[in-house]
Amino acid sequence: MKKSHVLLVFTFLLLIPYICSLIIIGIGYDALVLHSADLFRTSIGAFVGALIMFAIKATIQRPVDLLAVEVDDGLLKQLLRFFSIRRRPLLQLANMILDFILCFCATFVVRQFLTLDQIVGKSAGIVMLVMLLSTCLGAYVEYDNLSIDPNQH
Repeated sequence: MKKSHVLLVFTFLLLIPYICSLIIIGIGYDALVLHSADLFRTSIGAFVGALIMFAIKATIQRPVDLLAVEVDDGLLKQLLRFFSIRRRPLLQLANMILDFILCFCATFVVRQFLTLDQIVGKSAGIVMLVMLLSTCLGAYVEYDNLSIDPNQH
């Protein structure tokens, strides 16, 4: 598979949905938690968000493994490994810490760029729509390699 094709699938099937998941965690936290700017509460929300992100990564393990087989580029392979949870425990812990930091940042970014009315309004739906469209595009582009039986048409 060509590198541009893998990059396209990586962007639409993994990267955009990952960013959307972070935004949804930030929106959900800021919409549900009273006094969401409290550092301790934000830390607890980021911890829960990191656990959710770990669970999300478990569901995309097969596409990640299939894409990793097709990649020769070192940088792209490392980016794909970021989404893999089949690694040594130390790397899994580092991945969880990175997800914690990103979830922590997502709560602040959402709070800074959206008003409370926007947070509890349509923002989650819009982000979910972007995630759905991105995932559909990525799956469509890579349907043959992601299907259980690649010989089916």
